[in-house]
Amino acid sequence: MGKDLMFGGQPDERHGALTRRSGVQREIERRAERTGAELMYQAGKQEFTAMLRKRRAEQGMHDIADVGNLARELADGDPFLGSLLVPVVEEFARQTAYDVRALGRGY
Repeated sequence: MGKDLMFGGQPDERHGALTRRSGVQREIERRAERTGAELMYQAGKQEFTAMLRKRRAEQGMHDIADVGNLARELADGDPFLGSLLVPVVEEFARQTAYDVRALGRGY
């Protein structure tokens, strides 16, 4: 009967196992919360990057159209001048597309 009612003595093995298990459970819960927070952060970051990439793509399309129209105005029907401006417009379009793709990827 003395063993059944222990006041202030050493806990039996079952009690220690439960304490350790709840400590392990608390650690698992902390890791799960931390992982969940990290996943939410990454999702928000990817959503923000996608929004910026979309906005940059829209702006880039307008910029390419503006550069193309400017080249047409500058050439003013002159085929030689037009042939010199076409590679400039193409390079601008290629570089703009690359910049949009590379946005948020650390390049």
